[in-house]
Parts: sequence; structure tokens; C-alpha cells
Amino acid sequence: MRRPFSVQAFLATPDQSIWSVLLLQRVARPDLALPDFWQGVSGALESEESFESAAIRELQEETAIQIPTVVSTGYEHRFPIKPEWRHSYGPEPTHVLEKVYFGVVASRLSPSLSSEHKAFRWCREAEAVELLKFGNNRRCVEAVFAALRCTDA
Repeated sequence: MRRPFSVQAFLATPDQSIWSVLLLQRVARPDLALPDFWQGVSGALESEESFESAAIRELQEETAIQIPTVVSTGYEHRFPIKPEWRHSYGPEPTHVLEKVYFGVVASRLSPSLSSEHKAFRWCREAEAVELLKFGNNRRCVEAVFAALRCTDA
């Protein structure tokens, strides 16, 4: 069974001293009640895996970009387990706890997308906030930009 914990992770880069983040456009999955939408990299924690390790692994799996560390934004939220997902979680958990991270890269790298995504875009804050309309994705990226303003990353 899948653990009820996930991460959303963003790659960030300073672009002429203004931060940009990498967003991915997800392929619609009607079988899982998921529309086509923009997001950071997301995924569930594997057995015994930490949130930080999951964020690093998911970034590599979904973009082919390897980074050694990620930074926690301190933002987390819970979202309900949809009926279409129940078979993956079993009968017990009702919500998934998601924590948000980012990793810094030196420049706007071009990811090699996994089959989960069909497009990518590097976005500054206003554009990212505008594109992220599904679930709590907008709050997730706002937490990333808030953390970036407070760090020397």
C-alpha cells in the first residue's frame, strides 16, 4: 500500500537576480480524477524514505535533473484521498500529508520529462502563480518564493 505522505518539489534558478521555478504540465489521468494541469514535481514517499530523499528522487525521476540537496519551505498541507485513489492507500488513511521543497540549479536547465508530463516552463513568480490553479499548487509555489526571498540559496 502507498504511504499517505507526498512531496511537491520545485527546481529554482536565479535569472538575472530574479528567481524562476520549473513547472511541469501534467498529462490528464481521468482514471485517477486528475485533469491536465501545471505543477511542480510531486510524488509519494516510498517505504522508509524521508520527505527530503523523496523530493530529490522525484526531481530526478520526473526531470532527469540530479541535485544533491533540497530545502524545506516549511509549508505543508493535507489533501483528501479521492475514491479513485483508494485502492492504492487501503481503507485507513483519509488524507495525504504533502510537504514542499525546492532545489537550486545554476541555470534554466531543460528537463527530460517522464511520461507523467507533457510540457515544461520556467516561470517567474507572477506567471507561476497564474498557471497553478489545481489544488494547493499555488500555495506551494508561493511558499517556495517566500523561502527564496529569505535565503542566500
